[in-house]
Amino acid sequence: MLKGSLRWGYLIYLGFYLLPVLLQQPVSVWHWVGIVAALLAFLALFHQLERLEQSSSAAKRHRPWLLLGFGLIASLVTPLNSGSMAMFAYVGFFLGFWYPYRQYMLPMLVLLGWQALFMWLSYPTIWLQGYAFVVVLGVSINGVIERLRWQQSQAQEQHQTEVQLLALQLDRERIARDLHDLLGHSLASIALKAELVELLLNQQQPEAARQQLQELQQLSRDSLQQVRTTISGYRQQGLAIVIPQLLSQLESSGWRCQLDLDVPTLMANSPPDLELMLTELCTNLIKHSNGKLLLLSAAQQGDYWQLRLQDDGDCQHIHPGHGLTGIQSRLQSYGGDLSWQLAPTCFTLRWPVGIAGSPQAVLESG
Repeated sequence: MLKGSLRWGYLIYLGFYLLPVLLQQPVSVWHWVGIVAALLAFLALFHQLERLEQSSSAAKRHRPWLLLGFGLIASLVTPLNSGSMAMFAYVGFFLGFWYPYRQYMLPMLVLLGWQALFMWLSYPTIWLQGYAFVVVLGVSINGVIERLRWQQSQAQEQHQTEVQLLALQLDRERIARDLHDLLGHSLASIALKAELVELLLNQQQPEAARQQLQELQQLSRDSLQQVRTTISGYRQQGLAIVIPQLLSQLESSGWRCQLDLDVPTLMANSPPDLELMLTELCTNLIKHSNGKLLLLSAAQQGDYWQLRLQDDGDCQHIHPGHGLTGIQSRLQSYGGDLSWQLAPTCFTLRWPVGIAGSPQAVLESG
């Protein structure tokens, strides 16, 4: 459930284990050996937990045994080091993080009693009992908080997914309705004129039939232009959705993204399939780049628009595949081009000003 980097970050709690050793040195080498051996055994079990958590089914089945292992190591090392309370605290943390309230309370009470017994047998002082109680209970509550935070994050992700699916469904319905309204009248007119041409030919009126055929051709061209213009508009609207989605996907893969462009302005001045090109380039970054910082910028340079994707990855050579070749072909069809450089890695997409502002230009390119 926890990401590996986050879980390993919680090893900071082992500071409580080392604190008594730093304040009062052990009196013998064997004392040191026992403390270090217990720490290594604890870390080995912690690594096993990390491995098992990658498989949810195996993890749930082995969780009780992992908790018992942590508790056993903590119990055995308690006579040597009162810092064993830190290891008991990890048992409390994972009890709080793994189990809901009803399954958490009884094992937590057993843990507190078990830890108090072993601590009292080795260190019969009230203040140390209280200190150990606060440490174990505090870390355990932190586990409960992390579980609630994780559940809230999962709920938000599910909500966002549902919203996106609903938005896609509504968008499909809107497109279907718009195309029906757009094509319904045009196709009906084309069908009527075709029937009229047939009727005129049967009545031996070729000139009137020719006139109707010309009108039929013009009506077909107008309908085709309306469809292409409408689809181009849908594609342009897609940039406002695609860019945030791509940035979110990159950030979830460990990237930091910096944006230096105005999305509405870019939407009004870009080719109709720019979102496909951006998706391809960002996918390549996730798959092939070892960088962690992306700068996405766009601006007008003279008679051309330029969009740049620059990252801090260490790339020595680029082998153009189908993706880059496809982007190059798309841009060349608009009179633009794709170029790249290394150290730092930067892809530059360039297209003429006005390619998106003129429906005729879009139609001609299609």
